[in-house]
Amino acid sequence: MKKKWMWLIGIVAIIGLIAIALVLRQVNSSSEDKDGYDTYKVEKESPLNLEGKASPHSVKTYNNNSQIGTYVSTQVDDGQSVKQGDPLINYDVNNSKRQQLANKVDEAQNAVNEDYRNINQAPNDNDLQKKLTQDQSALSEAQQQLNQHDKQVNDSVYAAFDGKVDIKNNENVSDGQPILQLVSNEPQIKTTVSEFDLDKIKEGDKVDVKVTSNGKTGKGEIQKISELPKSYEEKLSESGAAGGASAGASGEEEGAATSASNPVESDPSGGNDSESSKYTVLISNLDIPVRAGYSMEVKVPLDSIKLPKSVLTKDNEVFVVNKDNKVEKRDITIDKVNGEIFVKKGLKKGDKLIKNPKKTMNDGDKVEVSS
Repeated sequence: MKKKWMWLIGIVAIIGLIAIALVLRQVNSSSEDKDGYDTYKVEKESPLNLEGKASPHSVKTYNNNSQIGTYVSTQVDDGQSVKQGDPLINYDVNNSKRQQLANKVDEAQNAVNEDYRNINQAPNDNDLQKKLTQDQSALSEAQQQLNQHDKQVNDSVYAAFDGKVDIKNNENVSDGQPILQLVSNEPQIKTTVSEFDLDKIKEGDKVDVKVTSNGKTGKGEIQKISELPKSYEEKLSESGAAGGASAGASGEEEGAATSASNPVESDPSGGNDSESSKYTVLISNLDIPVRAGYSMEVKVPLDSIKLPKSVLTKDNEVFVVNKDNKVEKRDITIDKVNGEIFVKKGLKKGDKLIKNPKKTMNDGDKVEVSS
């Protein structure tokens, strides 16, 4: 009899537990229905924040060049703004040298013209053809020498671009010493981006810039993204400087002109394998004046859309909620980069997605949302 009662108590206890579970399930279900689904509003990824330094686009140093004449004085004042082509330095130019070069060009041209006249009279004369070839080569060389002379004068006297003058030394300047520097009006910002953000930007992207010290803001544009990481560029620069010093020393010892070395690296590498690579980015076309050396903050707006994992089904689909609180099951194209989910196709900014959708949810279902 006692055993029978124990069986009955056990059965009643099991039934009671089942009833409690059903009640709790109903309460949870009612609570979920009441609270509704959480949603996620599709937004573009936050801007990429970078920091860098402002620098002039170009700086040209004008050294005393005795090859074109004797240095007399500067034709500009310290801090003066100049335009491309403006004269900067006054030399007592050796005009007779240019006249000699110009005379050589005229003589060579006359010889070529004479060759053509002779060939017209004796078109089958091979000796005349050979002489024409030699005279044409002499003319080309004479023209090249004259052009080099003119280029050297222009390069040493006139402003290569719009900018501001920085006088370094205008009295008792020895041959080869700097007289002045021309600093371009065009500022740029040099910054770096890590390998994890490199694919998010491209040349031509518009950016927002800010001067850290005074808060002035403006716009700019990504002009160039280096192909090689910064660590490799630094290594290349060091090896180039060392090679240049070595070649210069060798040339001085032998008293001959140095020839450029153009090495090829078949297996280039640079940097610590355990560190992420950084790439140099140049930002130009700034619409605000910036002094060289100023610290700059850069924001690069991104068009990419990033999603939380909670909105995806196991088949990488999403449920988009419309204004009538009905859901549309949508197949999207995604790309996973470093554990983050980016949308390539299928969604736009402002779309509202269901978080943690039930497996039983279907296209067209009406749902309650809590946010």
